[in-house]
Amino acid sequence: MASNLSHDQFLESQREIANQFLSKLNNVPKPGPVAIAIEMISRRLVESGNSLDILYRNSPHDWAFDGGSILRTNYDLMLQGLYIMADPAKWDERAQLYLDFMKVERKNRIDLMDSSVTDIAKHFSNSPKRTEVEPEILKQFDAVKAKFMTKKGKLRKNWYPGSLRELAKASGLEPEYELMQRFLSGVVHSSPLTLEEGPLVRDVFLMNWYWRFAFRILGKYAEYKGVALDEMEKALIDNARKNVFDGLSP
Repeated sequence: MASNLSHDQFLESQREIANQFLSKLNNVPKPGPVAIAIEMISRRLVESGNSLDILYRNSPHDWAFDGGSILRTNYDLMLQGLYIMADPAKWDERAQLYLDFMKVERKNRIDLMDSSVTDIAKHFSNSPKRTEVEPEILKQFDAVKAKFMTKKGKLRKNWYPGSLRELAKASGLEPEYELMQRFLSGVVHSSPLTLEEGPLVRDVFLMNWYWRFAFRILGKYAEYKGVALDEMEKALIDNARKNVFDGLSP
């Protein structure tokens, strides 16, 4: 697919196609929670890819740690998007859970500020605007909270049940997740070994893998909206489905 292009040309081709593809998908109207949720996720993936491209082409310093952090953040996001789209019978249910969790997060934000002794939290808690918006926030929270309760009667920390590993397993990506999580956790948490040796994933590999992850979601987005793919889009999406650790070259 990239045999006649240099690495830089192929990466730029992927970036351009991803941006154009996202615009094409967004221009196809389809109501419902799935389109809203997956558009949010797709937009974040493509825009972060644009940011990575700026680092890759213009950074005067070693940007591997920053690139790895962005890759890890969006790998998690990709797993959430794939989980939403893993089972057609559950598309709407999972997408609605994703969107409804915003109501939980707004309530959690109030609780966080009320429990903090910092000046900014006190300013937030004592704001005269609070009385205008809080009743609606609490009403919306009460309407959805039962969806996110654990068996012990506590709110779970994420919109999805279980762990990211379980999300990866639901999409057939657990073997890839095991390595990716380990490689990128050292970057995010600044482990001594990673600070000494540097990130294992960097440069062309990082950029190519990033766009492959983005195309996994774009492919599902296109499937949901029933958008026809051209040959290059098909090739990129087919390639994106493969475990990135199963090839010897980017």
